[in-house]
Parts: sequence; structure tokens; C-alpha cells
Amino acid sequence: MKDVKLLCAAGTSTQVLAKKVQETADNLGLEMHVTAGPVTGDDEVATADLLLLTPQVEFKLDLVKVTYPEKKIAVIDPEAFASADAQAIIAQINKELGA
Repeated sequence: MKDVKLLCAAGTSTQVLAKKVQETADNLGLEMHVTAGPVTGDDEVATADLLLLTPQVEFKLDLVKVTYPEKKIAVIDPEAFASADAQAIIAQINKELGA
């Protein structure tokens, strides 16, 4: 199962997007666990296979890479994020994780 964490400024507004991505993944029969949280990190970051930053916190990308050097880290495509395109985000997740 792929464990993905969406990271934003506070983690609250991105919860809605994470839920939509999770529901879409479930409907497609994909083994994926998608959650959201603050870019400052929380306990779930340690178990994530992929950290996806929202475009508004892209400026923290280098800091996140230094903080979690063993993690795969990327920024969500801005168009997919703005339109809450769950399928595009799932495609990005699969690409980042080599699936």
C-alpha cells in the first residue's frame, strides 16, 4: 500500500483534497492511503512513502528535503491542485513512486 502525505501550511484545508484523492483511489481499486497535515510535520510523516507539498508551500521544499532526506518529496502540480483534480494527483503519485 502506498502511504502519501499531502503537506500544506496548516493541514486543514488540504484535508478535503486528501479525502477526495483517497475516495478516487478507493473507487479505482488502488491500494493507497492519503492523508494531509502541516508542512512542519507530524507523526504520520515518518511512515509516508511520498510527501507532496501544496504549491503554496513550495518555498519550503528544500527544508523538507533536508528534514526528511530518506523520503520521496515533490510539489503537487499547481493546476491539479487548483482544480482539485484527484485523478491527476493520483497519476503524479504513481509517477513519483514509480508505479
